Amino acid sequence: MKCATALVALLLVTISADVLAATSGRDDALCGELGEFLASVLPDEQRAITLHTYWGAKEEGDRIVIASRSCEHDDYEPGKKLCAYLMENSSTEFPGYNTQRVLACLAPPGLPGDLTISSGSFSTDYGSPGRGALVDIELSPGKEPGGMTLRLKADGY
Repeated sequence: MKCATALVALLLVTISADVLAATSGRDDALCGELGEFLASVLPDEQRAITLHTYWGAKEEGDRIVIASRSCEHDDYEPGKKLCAYLMENSSTEFPGYNTQRVLACLAPPGLPGDLTISSGSFSTDYGSPGRGALVDIELSPGKEPGGMTLRLKADGY
């Protein structure tokens, strides 16, 4: 039991350090990854990625899982790349923080750093008036308690 408690404490410290170390705004490495994905969406094309996170203890087979992530990309190479980044560089315990980072990349400067997002749907654009994408961002509860889903959808123009 002491080992499990120490493991959970270490996990919390690591996650909290990652959250504090990541910067909000356009100097966040996520912005470059997100920009590559959005720029790849061609006119009249629709692409999406979906990041699923789970926080809380649950049984998976013969083991107990405290946190997990998965990412759907519809076999689209730029989506695979963004998913790979998110699998290594997103918060499981604080899924609203992932949405806050995406918004900080896409929104005009000045998004408050202390903004807390529990769920919501946001729309913005990316690129120029002549070429870019309309972007929908949605954070919602997952199918199971403790689960959250972040979906990014881009409609190219």
